[in-house]
Amino acid sequence: MKNLLPFAIIAFLAIVSCKKDGNNTANTPANSSYKDSAVTAWFQRTSGVTAADGALSVALSNGKSLFLFGDSYIDNYDPVTKTVPCLFQVRSAGLLVDPANPINGAVTLTGSGSPKSYFALGTDNSYWFWPGTGYQQGDTAYVFMSRLHLTGTGGSFGFEGVDSQYVAKIKVPEMIVAGFASLGSRMKITFGHGEVHEGGFYYAYGTRDNGFGNDVFVARYPENNIYAAWEYFNGSGWNTDINTAAKIYSEFTSSFHVFKLAGKYVLLTTQFSVGCDQGKEIYSYTSNSLTGPFSNKKMIWTVNDTLQGHYPFFYLAYAHPEIDNGKQELLVTYCINGYGSCVNTCINNRLDPNMYRPRAIRVPYSVMGL
Repeated sequence: MKNLLPFAIIAFLAIVSCKKDGNNTANTPANSSYKDSAVTAWFQRTSGVTAADGALSVALSNGKSLFLFGDSYIDNYDPVTKTVPCLFQVRSAGLLVDPANPINGAVTLTGSGSPKSYFALGTDNSYWFWPGTGYQQGDTAYVFMSRLHLTGTGGSFGFEGVDSQYVAKIKVPEMIVAGFASLGSRMKITFGHGEVHEGGFYYAYGTRDNGFGNDVFVARYPENNIYAAWEYFNGSGWNTDINTAAKIYSEFTSSFHVFKLAGKYVLLTTQFSVGCDQGKEIYSYTSNSLTGPFSNKKMIWTVNDTLQGHYPFFYLAYAHPEIDNGKQELLVTYCINGYGSCVNTCINNRLDPNMYRPRAIRVPYSVMGL
């Protein structure tokens, strides 16, 4: 699979499953990561977005956070059985969260098409978007998009990426998707793995499949014009020729997120995970430079959402620095997507929605060496 955000690794795998996690903050040793059950509860909804994967966030100027999801369940929770259908309804959705009232004040965002995906271009449902990371500039939030389409072959993996980088434009505070822009081919580098705003530029991080994992690249463009000519880091400086772009990091995983925290540049990754009982760790790396190198590897969390003794397929570890609890603890979410052949959780075409909801953890800065 090529030119995809991490969602492409996860789509259509065994129908999701996961034992509902509890609050593990009790008896947590000092200076260790722990589950944030309060934030996890933001996603345990019985209306609007009832289950989803992704949970990337965009910090907004009004103090709210726009959480973005890929495949999502919308308004289909049965309060009697406490289940949802086994198959999601839309390819993308949003959840506008006010940290002061994160549960009752949250607003689900969908589109007007069929299906009602928040990000939709055209009426051909064999094409769709999965959202990546984004940022707000002025009265517009810009979100990088991965464009997919069905190939008709390959079963569960019968889709591939469209080799063109798209960006969605969302009007703030209305949260209306105002349109999409194609940024053209980017040599199969998919941007949307983090942005850093610094020195009059946005620095955008992207990945490209190298056949055995992914290489990470960084580009930059003027803060007030994403459509200007981009410059790419070539190993020693910046050049508008993408063919000179140099990788700044490589790893055998599909999950990457780069952001700035406490004066350092931080890279989150995960063990490669698929099926069940394969991979369960989340890592951080740090750098003094936007362009790396990234080092000081720390294992910041071991996924412990076991079901019948099995570990899930998990992915998409993303940081949310804007949701600060004042304790120098970084909020990180991750997603799980079933237990493969280990546990069957789709029973009579119904599913416990807790089996497809993001989990939240808090990671002390000290755990990451900050």
